[in-house]
Amino acid sequence: MAILRLLLFVALLCGATIPSRPAAAGSTPDLDSIANQLVSHRALYTISVARLDPRNYRSGIIGGLSLEFVNACDGFVLNQRFVIQTDTEDGTTLNDMVLNSWEARDGQSFRFKLKDEVNGDVDQELNGEAVLSGPHRGGVVRFTRPDDTELQLPAGILFPTEHTIRLLRLAESGQHWLQAAIYDGSSADGYADVGGFIGVTLPPETAKRNVLVALKGLRSWRVRLGYFPTEQQQDTPDYEIAYRLYENGVADDIVFDYGDYAIRATLARLEVKPRDRC
Repeated sequence: MAILRLLLFVALLCGATIPSRPAAAGSTPDLDSIANQLVSHRALYTISVARLDPRNYRSGIIGGLSLEFVNACDGFVLNQRFVIQTDTEDGTTLNDMVLNSWEARDGQSFRFKLKDEVNGDVDQELNGEAVLSGPHRGGVVRFTRPDDTELQLPAGILFPTEHTIRLLRLAESGQHWLQAAIYDGSSADGYADVGGFIGVTLPPETAKRNVLVALKGLRSWRVRLGYFPTEQQQDTPDYEIAYRLYENGVADDIVFDYGDYAIRATLARLEVKPRDRC
């Protein structure tokens, strides 16, 4: 499940460079403006241990995450792959997950395909499409894998890129909180309730690391996301993710905190891609 949570986080972060979205019910000019700030890019992150508490059974975690955004004229395309090796007293486990998705520019539909392999064997496959009935209304996810499966979505739910746009809009206006239900295609059983805290604006990037040259001069914010179960009420999240989010949608210094252990994703390579002409 930790791997699914990592993929969910990546999906929440990412967007593509797009021209102004066509007007749609619930769409506002400021959201379109924020969407236009996001850059289409290819990024590679290295995964390492941030913390292993003594009570944790893991002895080591390494891996990598690659992602690519392609800005199609009709929406956002995200291709990502996450490979992680976990060492324990019982041996080594290798997870290899691929998640491909497309999100409509008006935020009303979302297609996805996920494949998860554990030590070379397929552990999970998901394929389907989520469609909302309209802005601020619920919808349904219809799966082709597993066959004949549906999931009802509540009113006001967001898909990943729309969530990122709204986080950045709040950050730029000096606001600090965003509570939202999010569906990202990583589960056939439910969605996530995510509480987001946005810190104060950080000084512009000075590009002390070569990989950050493309981010030089950009504003950024520290963001912390808490993931709560949808089936029960509780005061503390199941897990948290903290990261630095730049105004163009790129993220760095990501820490995934699962309580008795935490892992860090560090930006190792970044390629900003030109925006498509539509």
